[in-house]
Amino acid sequence: MSLSRTRPTTRAARRERGKPIPYDFRRPDKFSKDHIRSIQSIHEAFDRFASNYLSAQVRSAVHCELGPIEQATLGDYLDRLPSQVVLCIAEFEPLVGRIILEIDFATASRLVDRMLGGAGEERPPFTATTITEIELLLLRELGNGLFGELAAAWEQVIRLHPQPCEVVLSGQQIQGMMPSEIVLLVQHQVRLFESEGTFTVVLPASTLEPVLPRLNARVLFANPRRATSPQVIADLMAQLEEVSLQLRVELGRARLTVRELLALEPGDVLVLDQDVSFPLAVYVENEPCFYAFPGQRGRSLAIRIAGTLTEEWPRDEELDQEGGTALWPTVTTP
Repeated sequence: MSLSRTRPTTRAARRERGKPIPYDFRRPDKFSKDHIRSIQSIHEAFDRFASNYLSAQVRSAVHCELGPIEQATLGDYLDRLPSQVVLCIAEFEPLVGRIILEIDFATASRLVDRMLGGAGEERPPFTATTITEIELLLLRELGNGLFGELAAAWEQVIRLHPQPCEVVLSGQQIQGMMPSEIVLLVQHQVRLFESEGTFTVVLPASTLEPVLPRLNARVLFANPRRATSPQVIADLMAQLEEVSLQLRVELGRARLTVRELLALEPGDVLVLDQDVSFPLAVYVENEPCFYAFPGQRGRSLAIRIAGTLTEEWPRDEELDQEGGTALWPTVTTP
């Protein structure tokens, strides 16, 4: 009795296991679950890099967070694009093909407004005829920077070299990519200036095909991000050396009442609290850093650096005739 009862159940289970699964040959699955988990891990690192990059560009806090990941054809993706969108397209050597970075219009316009010195407000719609060369240059710079951070996130899998990107304002302007191409859409949520937006990284399957065997957890954990190379350190130092800093010298301070301030007339002399035998403070970006004596070089005012504020300045009787001291010898300039 028990055998006859279990037999239909076994047959039903076999029929259930052998039931065909619908498969759309127009939308084949090019990426496995292991591939998607690995790409998710890579793009979580990209979110951190992109947050730091965008925060530095707009001088304000920007937070990027990974959103949903889906497979689709390029044609379906382009059909879903809104009328107003910014698309950055670039090649990543040594991979073959191009990667697309979609930035929604509101986020792109706020970033451009902030980079132009504004408050980060949404600007009028971009079109091919109304966008200025400056705005296009800023969008291209923004795309190049984000592509650079994307390459840094993928470095644990393959070293990529992004080429200068192209910026288009409509999906119809994309050329050289087949609508039937299977792509992976990696969406990222962006929060800036009390508003939310999105940008999407479009990864073609044919472009990632050479690195798909390396997209698994074993390879990712076995190949952590390499330590900073001497070349990277040299590049960072070269960039830091080109940063402009504001330097100012404070001659002294004086406190006045409102009555005294209103009574000031041309020719009046204000007595400052600065001792003539003591060097002046030199500020770098409003931070006191050096001691210096005022002077003249040619037809310009100048200062002679006498020391750093971390050093103790000697007493008046230890100063030499030039106002300097043996601790910081005078340097004669031609």
